[in-house]
Amino acid sequence: MNSRYEQQALEDAQAHRFDPYHLRPLASFNRRQLIALPGLDEDDVGKAGWELLSNLALIKLIQPHVRTLQLEGAPDGDLPQHLNTILAGLDGLRRALAESIAEQHGRRVGYLITSILLSPHGLTEPMVAWEKAYLEAWRERAQEIVLGGGRANGRLGQVIRDTAHRVLIQCGRGRRLSLADHPSYLPTIGAARSVLPSGYAAAAVFDFGGTKAKRGIAFFDRSGALCRLRVLPPRDLGNLTWEGKTAELGAAMVAIMADTIRAVGPSINLAPTILCSVAAYVEDGEPVRIDRGAYTSLHHLSPDIRAWFCAQIGAAADTPRGAVQIEFVHDCDVAACALAGRPNAAVLMLGSALGVGFVSPAEGYRPLAERFAPEQV
Repeated sequence: MNSRYEQQALEDAQAHRFDPYHLRPLASFNRRQLIALPGLDEDDVGKAGWELLSNLALIKLIQPHVRTLQLEGAPDGDLPQHLNTILAGLDGLRRALAESIAEQHGRRVGYLITSILLSPHGLTEPMVAWEKAYLEAWRERAQEIVLGGGRANGRLGQVIRDTAHRVLIQCGRGRRLSLADHPSYLPTIGAARSVLPSGYAAAAVFDFGGTKAKRGIAFFDRSGALCRLRVLPPRDLGNLTWEGKTAELGAAMVAIMADTIRAVGPSINLAPTILCSVAAYVEDGEPVRIDRGAYTSLHHLSPDIRAWFCAQIGAAADTPRGAVQIEFVHDCDVAACALAGRPNAAVLMLGSALGVGFVSPAEGYRPLAERFAPEQV
């Protein structure tokens, strides 16, 4: 570990005890490396999760085949969704090629999970206590691994799950692999289930990722259960998550949250707490102060970033002073909260990058109503 970020991550891990429901930078799957395993291409041994399993890595698998798949001219960023559409289509030749690409991606998922379960090495050497406890949690707690995120949707998610499961069995590491219900909305569902205390009819929830901001209004029934999630159109963050765009990103986040609150209207008893999922690790309700990524850099806007956001959102939404209380949550920690109560389970999010979270007991979270389902506006 040589970089400034790696040194910060090490110091962070040494300063905290392991909490499976509040993960820290050393939990990263993006930096974990594949080990030599039966059937794994030698060229992939030693490569990191980011190299093989980011959305960019999937795009690179698709690009050599765009002509055969009849995707010439399609923007690179749209290729995974087009692949999913082909997988569900009737064109046998194109579908067979798409299946082959999806299976290759699925094998990589299986090999990375197996590497986590079997590798004696970590990101720290000698391995610090936090990381040792984290890897033990994967081996002991994660008897079911639930796939979420954009690439867990549709037929693409099914192929990835089935292929990864075969790899796990082949390598002697049987685990239940399943697909989440509503995989793209796990962070917003988890945030909605985390809104306490009860007594409010609705809550605004947000999921700020690498390219888009997802948002919704969660509604609760009289028992306090989450009965509905009105999914509003996502907002494009464009290039605002690039380095050096912190001020612009903060302003865009304020505008998105204020616009959403205003859209609810005064007739609905909206909870004052905003649960805001971000693609960053979080400590004490705000992104960790480690300069690695757009959201960890938000602390440069103010010494008290939560107070700054509360004041900015309140002014933009024209709410009474103190009517907005924001709490940031790590996207994968809160994604796992969507499944709170599911025993011995962990979540693996397949989005722009990789993320993980351990599923907590149901106590302290709102239940899901029997007929709960997100609805897009």
